[in-house]
Amino acid sequence: MKDRHSTAFSSMVLAFSSLAPLPAFAGWDLDPSHTHVSFQVGHLGVSQTPGLFRKFDVRMNFDDKNIEASSVTITIDAASIDTVSAERDAGLRGADWFDTVKYPSITFASTAVRRVDDKHYVISGNMTIRGTTLPVDFSTVLTNRKTNPFLKVPMVGFYGNAKIKRSDFGLMQYPAVISDEVDLKFAIELLQKP
Repeated sequence: MKDRHSTAFSSMVLAFSSLAPLPAFAGWDLDPSHTHVSFQVGHLGVSQTPGLFRKFDVRMNFDDKNIEASSVTITIDAASIDTVSAERDAGLRGADWFDTVKYPSITFASTAVRRVDDKHYVISGNMTIRGTTLPVDFSTVLTNRKTNPFLKVPMVGFYGNAKIKRSDFGLMQYPAVISDEVDLKFAIELLQKP
């Protein structure tokens, strides 16, 4: 992250499966089975290791008529991290990494939504990992608007990504092995209430 730390580490590393997403906004609901927060981080400069958090809570105020007036707060259960390796995940929960006993939650709270064009937005906000809070910007795409063919109600989807330096949040282990830059990603699907 620079002045506006752009986002992520084996942390908010975004693919939401969800703690219990709350209603999104007047007339809209979050679809928890199609909302995800995941991340990926480089390994030895050769490959990317992906991960996600299986438990999270999303509070979203979505204004379809004026998206720039929308807001979102995401609270992630840090201990729910899943990188498809039980041994690695146990280490990531420990004091050298996320220290989930002392810092059980990772949060992102938006402070502004800026329209770039009809499909692209920048969601700015504050991310807190291990007790450190820094500004982060998510480049966000309105992926589509359509009618859900099964529920017969309008739906809208968003995809966003950001980059952060894990070291900025105190995650400094193995710098020669694991890249400092982490890619954060999220996908959100909203359904209009009948």
